[in-house]
Amino acid sequence: MEAVSPADEGPSKDQVTTAELYQIQPYYRRFNQKYNVTRQRLWNPDLIQLAKDRDETLERLLQEERPGYGALDWAFYRGSEGNRANTGFVVNVPNARGNSWQPLSNASPKHRWHGDPATASRILRKIARLFSASQVGFASLDRRWVYSHYWDEETNQDYPVKFSDEPGYEQFDRPCRAEDRSLVIPKEMRYVVVIVYEMDEEGIARAPTAIQMATVSATYSRICFTTVMVAEFIRGLGYNAVPSANCTALSIPLAVEAGLGQLGRNAKLINPTYGPRCRISKVITDLPLETGRPRDFGVTEFCNACKKCARMCPAQAIPYGERSFESANECNNGGVLQWMTDHKKCAAYMAKVGTNCGICIRACPFNKGHHKIHDVTRFFIKHAPWVDPLIVRLDDAMGFGRYKPPADFWDEKTPHQK
Repeated sequence: MEAVSPADEGPSKDQVTTAELYQIQPYYRRFNQKYNVTRQRLWNPDLIQLAKDRDETLERLLQEERPGYGALDWAFYRGSEGNRANTGFVVNVPNARGNSWQPLSNASPKHRWHGDPATASRILRKIARLFSASQVGFASLDRRWVYSHYWDEETNQDYPVKFSDEPGYEQFDRPCRAEDRSLVIPKEMRYVVVIVYEMDEEGIARAPTAIQMATVSATYSRICFTTVMVAEFIRGLGYNAVPSANCTALSIPLAVEAGLGQLGRNAKLINPTYGPRCRISKVITDLPLETGRPRDFGVTEFCNACKKCARMCPAQAIPYGERSFESANECNNGGVLQWMTDHKKCAAYMAKVGTNCGICIRACPFNKGHHKIHDVTRFFIKHAPWVDPLIVRLDDAMGFGRYKPPADFWDEKTPHQK
């Protein structure tokens, strides 16, 4: 785990909000979770079929014991799913099972803890790291990043996400599901704890095999218990908490707001330390926190020069051109300046390899650990963008981002054995 979060450095005076950084347009509207590609697998016949095809492909490759789909690789994936299966935490479903918006214990604090925002942030940063977070930041909740609707798996339809200062929902002072099945967030819940989790570098280097998929799944298992425990800690202080992985709100804009990264060409958060090799969860709360601001460390300029993720994407789902306000399709939201990935093309390729791919993460030149040479490279990316094309050529020449043989994964020592 990192000793210092990027958000610890504090915002610069010239920094802006995420909405300003990505030039949010007046016609922008909150995104309906129904159109997220993971939710379309529940109602869109084309995506349902691709999901079935992916499962069938995975089963076939496992039976054939293809490289990256052997017995050890399958056991790795099965083990990585164990914690989520045990706890009932579902990353895409809000207010359900381990992801409940209500306290998980009947015990109530004797009184509400009171501390200034700076102290609360320091304590939450410590507790999140004790609970296995890699980095922690804090953001003000910009409601534009909250889903307009969530997908209800019980009824197989979408319902609104509301706030208690909207007409008809003023009576709610705790996060809950209303009788009309709307989810309601109290207006006082104006802060977000944003948590970043590093994914194993060697596991991602085997993308798109089952080893990569297990690496991602193991990270979500960490998200499962870390997010729940942080939420319960906040509730133990006498405050409301809404734990969330891939539900309730868009993770990447909130992580950008907290100073934990920038948006890359591959539609991933590019973290200053891990690049796109990370996952995100968050906890929305009414506990006042000292919030961060977006940090510009050269990602947009570098992505303009690089295009490596687009070159190496087998599905050609990542655009080569400039950023746009126009959506590729209904799977992404227009009105924000970004590279619009075609997530349906991603899903089609996943059906061919039986996993969740991950090649764009593997390929990214930001996908490096803490090594002196890479720290020097990051310095030049931030302060001398004219060097970016040379950095990309060197990254290619040195073989970074290439597929590593799956068999070598089990021969390597684990990090603590090095």
